[in-house]
Amino acid sequence: MKFIHCADLHLDSKMDGFPSDKSKLRREEIVRTFERLADYANENGVKAVIIAGDMFDTSRITIKTREVVLHVFEKYQNVDFIYLSGNHDDVNFISSMNELPTNLKIIGKDWTNFEYGNVVVTGTILTSLNKKTAYDTLILDPEKVNIVTLHGQVAGYNSNELSEIINIPALKEKNIDYLALGHIHSYVKAKIDDRGVYSYSGCLDGRGFDELGDKGFVLIDVDGKNVQSDFVKFSSRTLHEVEFNVDGYQTWYSAMDMFLTRILDSYDKDCLIKVVLKGEHKPDFFIDKDQFAKRLNEKFFFAKVYDKTELKVSTEDYINDKSVRGEFVRSVWESDLSAQEKRRVILCGLNALKGEEF
Repeated sequence: MKFIHCADLHLDSKMDGFPSDKSKLRREEIVRTFERLADYANENGVKAVIIAGDMFDTSRITIKTREVVLHVFEKYQNVDFIYLSGNHDDVNFISSMNELPTNLKIIGKDWTNFEYGNVVVTGTILTSLNKKTAYDTLILDPEKVNIVTLHGQVAGYNSNELSEIINIPALKEKNIDYLALGHIHSYVKAKIDDRGVYSYSGCLDGRGFDELGDKGFVLIDVDGKNVQSDFVKFSSRTLHEVEFNVDGYQTWYSAMDMFLTRILDSYDKDCLIKVVLKGEHKPDFFIDKDQFAKRLNEKFFFAKVYDKTELKVSTEDYINDKSVRGEFVRSVWESDLSAQEKRRVILCGLNALKGEEF
């Protein structure tokens, strides 16, 4: 018997940081990824899809997305969708329905059970009222295969300030076979005790450069009392962060050409790339970050460039320079500015003296 554990879909997220056309396309792609997930569940005989919170991003849900989600539920009546709302979800999505689809199973603020033969899927919404008592009221049959779902941040203690803290030690020896978690946007898997594991499926599709790498869902396969769980990569695109050290290059353009050749051989053209420039360079090594980003965006779906390089300046290089440039560098270097501020001022000043923008 198969189950899917997914979470943090954040449908209709604003997708800040992208050009408007690509922001719109990414929102559509992420909704489409959910549709593909339902197709996968139907084609592979999945009994239920467990959505462990944050299916939506805010109360802002477009009519189009709402209709797509409802169509998915109605299309695949043979697949249950077990829905646990998270801290970003909008309850109006449920309350606005005149009648719930029969295969949409809602987890409430008390432990809610759904049985599939010898498998029991249970969960609860952690709140400020139940967060300390929920663990004591979780009673599971040791003879069953028990899948529990919660939404929150794992911690080894109860918090008086946050309602979505999950206390893993309090879940030990509770007869849990698999704990399906939502809230963390990267895949994580670890043991609860000798019997069970907990897992964050991570988000289904990355939305920004804080959601790097492979994204997808967890496929849970139950054979008798044996429970196997494996991560399945499923995102429409992958986001990468790449460091580029400029040390050792004589000119910026030779460095840029070399890097472009290397990166094109390493990453798919449909991905999103964040390039972080590192290393030290002399003032004559002028970095054209905007031109670099433009070149990257010609090759990939979307790219950003961040300049974290340091200016390598030595007063010895200018001690005998009698020009305005030498006088400027020496004056800044002898000032009370911090070392970082001196480098920034010198770089701007030298570029200005050369007629460059700064």
